[in-house]
Amino acid sequence: MSNVFGNQHWPVIALVFFGFLAYIAWNRWQDRRQIEKRFGLDNVLAMSFGVHYYGNATDPGPPRRTSGFFLLLPDCIYFCSRRAKLELEIPTQNIDQVYHGSTLKGVDLHQSVVKIDFVNPQQHKDTAAFKMPYPPQWIQMIENKIKTGAEK
Repeated sequence: MSNVFGNQHWPVIALVFFGFLAYIAWNRWQDRRQIEKRFGLDNVLAMSFGVHYYGNATDPGPPRRTSGFFLLLPDCIYFCSRRAKLELEIPTQNIDQVYHGSTLKGVDLHQSVVKIDFVNPQQHKDTAAFKMPYPPQWIQMIENKIKTGAEK
């Protein structure tokens, strides 16, 4: 019994664990503030944090990986990565197809990703790849948004 109380490493482990949770909560709070300032929470149809973006098919070099948040807005989808200072906005009328895949630029990503085929601002066909929670629901939501946008 004295060994359990004699070696007190658990408070340090608990402090590190809860410190990590507080860091994640603080980052999400900052992201939500940024979203509310830029778009207003009423305009956000769906959002997801911890999304990994692997780049576009037309980007030079091999696929890269950066994480951030992903939004579905009334007229576009939006991805923002704070660390890489990267933003991607794709108008829904420019999206051709949304589907599952596991490759980008011919490189196997070793996981299932949501791929979005779209027309980029230079009017060329492009593909973006995202690893996100609940991919079937995201694919369905984006497809529904494309359909409702096409009906207008």
